[in-house]
Parts: sequence; C-alpha cells; structure tokens
Amino acid sequence: MPGDIDRNQIDSEGRGRSTSKGDVPDPLRRRYYLDDSGGPGLGFYADARIQTAAFRDLGGRLVTARSDPNAIRDMAAVAQHRGWTLVVVHGHKDFRREAWLTASALGLEVRGYQPSVRDRQELERRQAALARKAARAAEARPERGDREPRDAAAERANMRIVEAVVRARVGDRPAQDRILTAASERLAAWLERGARVQPIEVVRPQAQQDSLRSRERQRSR
Repeated sequence: MPGDIDRNQIDSEGRGRSTSKGDVPDPLRRRYYLDDSGGPGLGFYADARIQTAAFRDLGGRLVTARSDPNAIRDMAAVAQHRGWTLVVVHGHKDFRREAWLTASALGLEVRGYQPSVRDRQELERRQAALARKAARAAEARPERGDREPRDAAAERANMRIVEAVVRARVGDRPAQDRILTAASERLAAWLERGARVQPIEVVRPQAQQDSLRSRERQRSR
C-alpha cells in the first residue's frame, strides 16, 4: 500500500486462517480502544486520549510507527490468533529484531530479519519462559498437606499437555528436550514438597465434543 513502505510492519504470507480486520484475541480487544479513523485500517489505541495508535490492523498486515516491545508483543499475538504460520517483517532493525524474537517464540516462521548468535540465545530463553509458564499452569493450585496421595496419573497427564505446548511452539528439538526436562523437574519438586496436583481440564472444541457423544451413543446401542 502506498505510504506504508517506511512503516514497521508484520505481513502475513497468505497461509493464515484469517486476514479480517478486527479479528483479535479477546484480551486485546478489552485492552485497547479501537478506531478506524486517523489512518489506514483499524487503529488500536492504548489510551482514549492519545492521538497515535499503538498499531494499526490492515487485515493481512499489521503496522506501527514505533518499535515498542508491548505493541510488537500484541501484534504477534494477533498473528498467532489468526493462524498465520509464516510472516515477513519490515522496517527499522530494532523492530524487526523484536518482532522476530516475539513471533518466533510463539512458533511462527519469521522472514525479514537475520538473527545473530545472541539473538538465538535470547529466543531460547524466551521459549523456556513460555514453557515454564505452561508448567505453572499444570501445577493446578498446589496445596500443602498429606490429605491425598500423590496422583501419578495426574502428573503424567499434565506433563503430556506441557509437552504438546512445547513441541508446537519450540522448533529446535534439543531446546525442546531441555525445556521439558526443566518442566518435569519443577513439577517433581512441587510434589516432593507435598503439593497436590490435579489433571488440567482440557476443553475440547464443540465439534469434537459432538463427535465423542455420537460415538458413545453408538456404543451404547
């Protein structure tokens, strides 16, 4: 689009599920003020009084005038939400570096930036942080005490969920193995201190739930 070539931007390469303006995660919709005036596309404003959008949504392209890590984080979250698997970054070097780090940590393939050795080390740290977050979710409100025995089945179920997240989001197999080892050790440490762990409830898509119910009815006949 004319006038956008000097902007910092994340472009979809056409493999995404959606390129619809305004198709964003609910937390972002609640965090920002949305306004389609003041420039091309849909503007996302962090405050009702400011004049410049944190970023603008042009459907298959997300643009920003700055290299703000918070805006880049949210732009990458939009790309992930829309199912973009391959994106191209343009603009200032600082923007392209941060966009590469953030989107790559979420499991997207990113072109338009050549990472350095230290960039790759930083990416590995961010991926590990995401895995630790997933592991904390698997700890399911640990409580002290011996009122219930250790639930080995729950531990295995939770680790399978953590492993699925890591395998999907981290591309490097050795990094996957290191992250999963750390997550397993962390969960084991909680259990050794007397924590109680319950299986994470995974909500299946409605279509999958309907299919399961249909198979159950057939078996009961």
